[in-house]
Amino acid sequence: MNREIPPVLIASVIAVMALVISQLIWMRHSQQLSDQLFSQRVSMALCSAVERYDDGALCRNGCLATQQGTITIRHISGQIPTTLTSSPKFREELDKSLRFHGIDAVYELAVYPSRRQGPAVCQSPVTLPDAQGQAAFLTLTFPDKDAFILNGMSFMLVTTLLILAFITTVLLLVNWSLIRQKRLLQTNIDFFNNMAHEFRTPLSSIGLAASMLGKRHPELRDNQLVAVIRRENTHLLTEVERVLHLASIENGDYVLQKESVPVKQLIQTAISSLSMAIAEQQATVCTDQLTDLHITGDRQHLVSVFRNILDNALKYTTGQPQISIAARPHEQGVLISFQDNGIGIPKEQRELIFEKFQRAHTGDQQPRKGFGLGLAYVKRMVELHKGHICVSSELNKGSRFDIILPAV
Repeated sequence: MNREIPPVLIASVIAVMALVISQLIWMRHSQQLSDQLFSQRVSMALCSAVERYDDGALCRNGCLATQQGTITIRHISGQIPTTLTSSPKFREELDKSLRFHGIDAVYELAVYPSRRQGPAVCQSPVTLPDAQGQAAFLTLTFPDKDAFILNGMSFMLVTTLLILAFITTVLLLVNWSLIRQKRLLQTNIDFFNNMAHEFRTPLSSIGLAASMLGKRHPELRDNQLVAVIRRENTHLLTEVERVLHLASIENGDYVLQKESVPVKQLIQTAISSLSMAIAEQQATVCTDQLTDLHITGDRQHLVSVFRNILDNALKYTTGQPQISIAARPHEQGVLISFQDNGIGIPKEQRELIFEKFQRAHTGDQQPRKGFGLGLAYVKRMVELHKGHICVSSELNKGSRFDIILPAV
């Protein structure tokens, strides 16, 4: 069983890591914006407290407001900054202003002769004159500033963590389910392939016994029952070989035995292998448009490719089958076309027919033999030959399969 890490799991891990990193960057950016907003609200609260303190006593002799929102008090009559910071009235006014701006955190109020720096410091845009008339700065310091900001972002943090946890859980469950399904599918494939191996030996023995029966008893050579045994045995053996070939191709265990082979000879061999079915249905197979072209490929598998297409053309028809085969040079190699007058394929199912165990549903009730492996085998084998196949079809107007294979 393949033990490689599924690509979808790697992609999911990368996606989760990218999501976490982007969320961390976004949270960091949000914290910086919240810090700037906090400082602006503190400054507005402090300015408002200065202007409203004691009915504007601090600004009675003049307050100069700048475009940046700073306030410079020109002079204070009979008051000094130290008295201001210890005034219960000013503290009450400042508390009221801070609460109005949504700030309810412990702070320290002081006056310094110069600007203060630090993560917990909110430098006020209020400039006061000290006792000597020099500039002094009214400063608020918040020891728990980071905790206050994070507390304000708590809902966003919890929501983000819950979303990340939900997405991660969903991805883990999806990947676990996919890996489990893949293991189950691989187990089924191994069982199916082993069963096909076990079927091949008895089917070959049945075919050999039917041939020996006709040789030992000449009167049974044209017996209808023996013919049915021989025909159905060949059909089952063909299906088993398709399964085994597809399994070996998908596991990468098969190596093509490439050589230069003539297209006309390959198609004639495929037609000869279906001679009994062609005769039973009185089918007409036209090969007049085949030219002497050579392609590079595995002779055995190319014959199987052509035989599968011819077999479908014989099965999926309601009247007398008419099949036309043509081959001509193409810019990518050799183009081989198979045109029939069958029941056709609906447009939405044209790509589906190349998948394993898938068959086109045309609405008719006539049963068709097969497991939906023929065209899947054809497509994989053509791709192994570095070619490609396409189909064009209309309901009740037949189908045309075009195969391009590399020329010699």
